[in-house]
Amino acid sequence: MHSIRKSAEPQTLKAWKLQMRASTQNLTYNNLPTAIKNSIKDSLLREQGYLCAYTLQRLAKIEDCHIEHVQPQNIASRLDLEYGNMAACFPRDGGDTSHGYGAPVKAGIAVTLNQNFVTPHSMGCEQRFHYNDKGQIIAEASDIAAEKTIEILKLNHHVLADLRKRAIEAHGLTLRKGSMRSPKRPMSASQARRFAIEVLRFGENQQLEPFCEALSQVACKYAAKEEARAQRMKANR
Repeated sequence: MHSIRKSAEPQTLKAWKLQMRASTQNLTYNNLPTAIKNSIKDSLLREQGYLCAYTLQRLAKIEDCHIEHVQPQNIASRLDLEYGNMAACFPRDGGDTSHGYGAPVKAGIAVTLNQNFVTPHSMGCEQRFHYNDKGQIIAEASDIAAEKTIEILKLNHHVLADLRKRAIEAHGLTLRKGSMRSPKRPMSASQARRFAIEVLRFGENQQLEPFCEALSQVACKYAAKEEARAQRMKANR
């Protein structure tokens, strides 16, 4: 998970809500015109660096995602149209549970922020989760809300963990087991340190690297191992 800095509510949504004030019975998310939903998706993707708010997978365009309500509509209807409660998530169909992880499996589960769920809209939320080079995600020690979040979203689903692992390997941060080669030439410790910082920055196209938090954390651990190995070699000379 990567903390998302929320931008201002899109003008299209604000204008529609003002327009509908005279007929409050119709002032619901389900009555939002498709064009306005698309403008919301566009705004969400830009503030999220074109990544899924929960899984950090690439969302290249508005057709790749659906609008997720962090606090679900069936539980928190008062937040139905609150932009601050919305996030762009994988997959395009929010009701498609076939992938086995992410927003669709969360569905209408009641969440209490910081009790059984960590929202990506909270600053520093990434510090509550740790990744290893196998692509697995682990909650910070004694952080029950982080543990529950992983469980609710199935963030350790084997498909998602494998996607993270492949991204880690593709950047030269591990060697494939049983192989003498990495998909990319392994990084040096100094390269890994730089990469850990740079991968969390928005690029010129305003996109973040998929699985950026996993990549950054694993890069730091990789650099520490390489530095320790270099020290041992130096001591043994």
